[in-house]
Amino acid sequence: MKIIICLPKGRNLKESLFFLLKKNLKLNKNKNRKLYINTNKKNIYVLIIKNNDFKIYKKNNFLDFIFLGSDMILNYYLNFFYNYKYLKINTFFISIISNSSYINNLKSLKFYTKYKKILKNYLNFKNIKHKIYNMQGSVENSCILKSSNLILDISESGSTIKENKIIEIKKISVFNNYLIYNINILYIKIFTYLEIIYVKNKHK
Repeated sequence: MKIIICLPKGRNLKESLFFLLKKNLKLNKNKNRKLYINTNKKNIYVLIIKNNDFKIYKKNNFLDFIFLGSDMILNYYLNFFYNYKYLKINTFFISIISNSSYINNLKSLKFYTKYKKILKNYLNFKNIKHKIYNMQGSVENSCILKSSNLILDISESGSTIKENKIIEIKKISVFNNYLIYNINILYIKIFTYLEIIYVKNKHK
């Protein structure tokens, strides 16, 4: 029976690995760049994936556990009947950020972000007319280089904002991290394992 834990790359990877280490689960050295990384526990493997790839793994039931920020859950409208546990690691904010404290055109605001659905819901709730453009990667650069006046992005310590002299206008939500697990898949794996051990072996 193989148990797979998915860890998305990005801001939470180090904290997630440290969380597993505190639970006495340690990754072995990955010399051959294997897809699955062995751990010090037999039959437990860690799979490190790109942030957006978790949708494919979830859809095809390739994972048992995944560490996921609530920003990803909300932005992708994940409505699946998984169990979850709140993790006290790396609380962060999602904020509206600007390169100017004064916005010329308040009638129709233009935003760049990779969190389109979250921003759209917020602006519609506030009845603010807007245009939202999708942008991946370092969203702050568009604000720093003044190719856009407004962005929505993750804000943790606020050091990037201060160092680049851009302005955090509004924190619109606080996000946390969750350990999400598919209890149905785990049950199937356990029952299959028990069947192999106690049923099939019995008739040999």
